[in-house]
Amino acid sequence: MKYVGVLLATDPGMARIVAILDGIRNALVAVLAALAIAMLTYAGVRYVLAGGDPSGVEKAKGAAKSALIGLALALLAPIVVAIVKGIVNV
Repeated sequence: MKYVGVLLATDPGMARIVAILDGIRNALVAVLAALAIAMLTYAGVRYVLAGGDPSGVEKAKGAAKSALIGLALALLAPIVVAIVKGIVNV
């Protein structure tokens, strides 16, 4: 038997598929985290360029809030997948 992450796979073919899917998931999390950080930076620039304009400041705050929610979801995704794997006993 071979351990793949938190998964105990008895079939070598299944272990390979799980390893590929884990790699894809990790790549997607990295891309999503990078995008969220870029959007957070954009929100910061927008906040600075607002120059005290209440409308611009609110838009920047909304963009920052959305970026932080996206970052949190991207970072929590692997944990949710691990929990589901544990429940399903894959």
